[in-house]
Amino acid sequence: MTVLILGSCKKEPKENKINSGSFLQGWEITQTKYDFDINARDLFFINSKTGFVVGYNGKIYKTIDSGSSWQEQNSGTTLHLFSVYFINENVGFVSGEAMNCLDEDCGKGAIFLKTVDGGKTWVKFFYKDYVGIYSLLFFNESSGLAILRTPDIPNSPYYYIAKTENGGASWQMIDLPVMPYTKIYNVDNTVYVPGNNQTIYKSLDQGKTWKPLSMPISNIGGLYFYSASSGFISSGIDAYKTTDGGLNWKPIDLPFSSFGVFHFYNESEGFNIVPVSEYDGGDFPTFKGSESYQTFNGGKTWYKSALNDSLFLGLTYFPQRDLGYGINSAYFYTIKKN
Repeated sequence: MTVLILGSCKKEPKENKINSGSFLQGWEITQTKYDFDINARDLFFINSKTGFVVGYNGKIYKTIDSGSSWQEQNSGTTLHLFSVYFINENVGFVSGEAMNCLDEDCGKGAIFLKTVDGGKTWVKFFYKDYVGIYSLLFFNESSGLAILRTPDIPNSPYYYIAKTENGGASWQMIDLPVMPYTKIYNVDNTVYVPGNNQTIYKSLDQGKTWKPLSMPISNIGGLYFYSASSGFISSGIDAYKTTDGGLNWKPIDLPFSSFGVFHFYNESEGFNIVPVSEYDGGDFPTFKGSESYQTFNGGKTWYKSALNDSLFLGLTYFPQRDLGYGINSAYFYTIKKN
């Protein structure tokens, strides 16, 4: 266990705001160019002002002014970081994997960082039996969940749900195999995790017990719950909606094939913002921009916007129903209800 002291450098973004309010009816999207260096892998906001972004090579940045400025945190490692979660402005957790690295932490196993002073100092743990720790979710300073990756074993699953009761000092792997790099979803104290073999795992007691829910699709390409009872799943071809917490699913028609930035403001009003790419004869698709789909009746009908050729939200997080943030390789975004 190592205690790391913060050594930081404040980064001021170059503002180049674009008013994209007409892109979504009732919402405004503001785009701001930033100049700090990160290959982002997760974004988390504690409240409307304080947030963190983590990424490759041990990068952690913090904002206390809603993304107007960012301060680099000293993680003490160059291992790739994939998840960040804070339970309040002081106590937070970051995790990552032990692969594709060059520094002294290579070969020690999956990495886990904890702070109790808002990121000024970090305690560093390693788990030699795991390749990576992803999708952190904590209920308090002690109790939390994550996705663990074990060493690859042919013909065997190697991503599992795991639980900690001591703030991440140790993890209990639960024998529930899940999809690679999947996410843990928590809404109204109900937890959902996409599993293998047409299954979603559901927990009502912070991961102590789990109930498998049978799904009508084999490959869950998108999952979103507005509340503990109301949610959507998609395979990229077929889509379904539940209003009873996943016990029953009814097929619905969606005019898009994937969940991009999928968010509902209330039971009726929601939107999906998806990037648009096209093949122009090269080896890789060319990014054309983003378009939005908006519903005002719970997903029964959707309205498509015109293409915005400068918008690509990337990673997103909504600390409030009426406020969200996004980040990609060049821009930071604020998504705000008018």
